[in-house]
Amino acid sequence: MSKILVAISSDVYVRNYLKTDALVGLETQFDCHFIADQSLSLTEDLESKPGFRGFYTVSGPTQKRHRRLFNIMMWRHRKKSRTFLYRWLRNAQWHLIDRSHGPFKRGLSTIRWFFSALANPEGLIVPLLGNRIIFPLASRWLQSQIPLSEEFRTLIERENYDAVIIPSAAFDEMSVDLTRVCNHLGITSLCLIDNWDNLSSKTVFWERPSHIGVWGPQATEQATRIHGFSNEQVHEIGTPRFDQYFSTRSKRQTTRSNNFPYILFVGSAMPFDEISALNKIEKVLTDDPTAPADLRIIYRPHPWQQKRRSKSEFRPEQFDRVILDKQMELAHERFPHRLQPVTAFQPDLAYYPQLLGNADCVIGPLTTMLLEAAICLRPVIGLNYYDGVHINTSRRYFSHFDGAEKIPGFTFCNSEKELELHIRNALEMPSISSKESDSVVREFIHISDTPYSERLLQLVNRIIG
Repeated sequence: MSKILVAISSDVYVRNYLKTDALVGLETQFDCHFIADQSLSLTEDLESKPGFRGFYTVSGPTQKRHRRLFNIMMWRHRKKSRTFLYRWLRNAQWHLIDRSHGPFKRGLSTIRWFFSALANPEGLIVPLLGNRIIFPLASRWLQSQIPLSEEFRTLIERENYDAVIIPSAAFDEMSVDLTRVCNHLGITSLCLIDNWDNLSSKTVFWERPSHIGVWGPQATEQATRIHGFSNEQVHEIGTPRFDQYFSTRSKRQTTRSNNFPYILFVGSAMPFDEISALNKIEKVLTDDPTAPADLRIIYRPHPWQQKRRSKSEFRPEQFDRVILDKQMELAHERFPHRLQPVTAFQPDLAYYPQLLGNADCVIGPLTTMLLEAAICLRPVIGLNYYDGVHINTSRRYFSHFDGAEKIPGFTFCNSEKELELHIRNALEMPSISSKESDSVVREFIHISDTPYSERLLQLVNRIIG
């Protein structure tokens, strides 16, 4: 029996790959071993497995060197993806520059930003080291400062694995360290890209795995153009998170998570003034005499919402029609300071199909859940305008949303003034054809009647012969 190592670096991957059936096929056919980052909170699912081989560590200095290299790679290749530039703008605190007043105040704020950037390692240092003249030397030197992991090398040599599988966001130290060891020892490695934007928003692989599993054709194009993979190295297998959406579409009318009609507002991890948007949507419904009196807005903030400069705390008493999503209410009870990233809270994936599938329409800033709503055949409104506070999180920088407007029922609201018209059109929209929707969605996500666990098993069998 061939021996496979699966490395888990995040609680997100515990949920997406261990709490689903994603690895069932592999565990049936192979001798599967597991290792995990020592910082994980959700360890029970790992420790209960017979093949669990323990926790690994990545030292603080090694993490710092990796992140510096990730960021200068991102800057050097910023012309390959608009989202790379957005990432630097956020890291460099570009928001400190005042654009709402005249030239004098803007000039003063630019000077303040410049001196702040001098003290911020991700401010001016990254563009300096990522300069086309300095980059070859800087990247080579940084790579030389990251030694081959003896911990991983010892493990792989002792166990003699046939392949190593790494769920990844293409921006973590472990996946690079483990890939380097695999390449050094001639072991097949497979990196499973976990999220929609990972190949266009993080960095560029400086050590490529043998193979990469991606969502669909869009990601294949990104993997080859941005990261330099060959077509033979890239495999479209989708994601274990989305199979349930296709299999539960017919249950929309028979199973409801709420006993009232509602618009679902899905928040983003990226900074956006969501409270102001909720106020605007509520006003649209209040001023519309044709809006049903019992129509509500369910607000689902992102479970790992990043810090923002606008008001972010949701207070239900300040709204008449807006209520907090039930699952997030429980999260508030478990984690009172939930608006700080708490990865120990991993929302149950089984909850999503009913929440999305029964919404009259779904609205939100640009986040993956908008694509999930479109797969559930719901009208979708992506907020594509500058919120007046944060670095613009619109399609100007979020290149993975290119082409989403072709999905039936999916529209972008490019101005706050257009929101009323978009909402009216969405609420009056006829049923969306699954055939027509899937013909476009296939560009973003692999669609198959074969479960993800079998698709992954077939892929692993192919790559290890």
